Amino acid sequence: MTHTHPDGQGAAASNLHDRVTGHDRRTLDAIFRHPLAHNLELRDVVTLMAAIGRAEEKSNGELSFEVGGERLVMAKPHGKDLSSSSVQDLRHLLTKTGWSPDADAPTPPAAETVGLIVVIDHAGATLYRAEGGRGDGGTAHDQDRQHPLQHLARDMRPERHDADRDEKEPDDDRYFESVAAALAPAGRIVVIGHGKGQSNEADHLSAYLLSHHKGLHDRIVREIVADLPHMTKAELIGLGRHALA
Repeated sequence: MTHTHPDGQGAAASNLHDRVTGHDRRTLDAIFRHPLAHNLELRDVVTLMAAIGRAEEKSNGELSFEVGGERLVMAKPHGKDLSSSSVQDLRHLLTKTGWSPDADAPTPPAAETVGLIVVIDHAGATLYRAEGGRGDGGTAHDQDRQHPLQHLARDMRPERHDADRDEKEPDDDRYFESVAAALAPAGRIVVIGHGKGQSNEADHLSAYLLSHHKGLHDRIVREIVADLPHMTKAELIGLGRHALA
């Protein structure tokens, strides 16, 4: 079972740790508490990790957490609380990926060498590394081997989202804020969406970034409308790389 439950909100903060708010912030603080927390509940950790990355419960009982391109696999605890060693492993992962309380603010890489491609529709957003924006895009085989850096699934419960997008849902800000956090390291950004007008989630993302993260919005070099259901990952990555060339 894979969990993605974006819960970051608010404007740009001084570091990644400061972007986490509410209950997730209390969980994050507990991970870094001294002395080591002994009552850290698994469900709270899963919610936090899904908000800042990806959390997955595997069929063999293991837990997989991914954040910032790093992965941690651990055994599921027998009770509701994590063991001290698991908390230490989490602390190490979060420190390594910049989520500790004393981490420096992330510095975007040089725009001419690093780019991110975000493919977004009503179901979620997937980020790919553009490898410096080379226009050739590599072979189709090479691109199909490239795994997404991150996938941020959207809450698809019918009561959350109106098909016409006439009314703004409270969860929209949390979702777009999680996408903004994932895009923070990018030097240049290509956004690929599907559809027109209110049905194009790329337009909604761009508008959110303009209002809440203008610096990120200014790094968007191109917005592309593509036939997402009928394009391969290789073709989408090729579009993005060509736009960054």
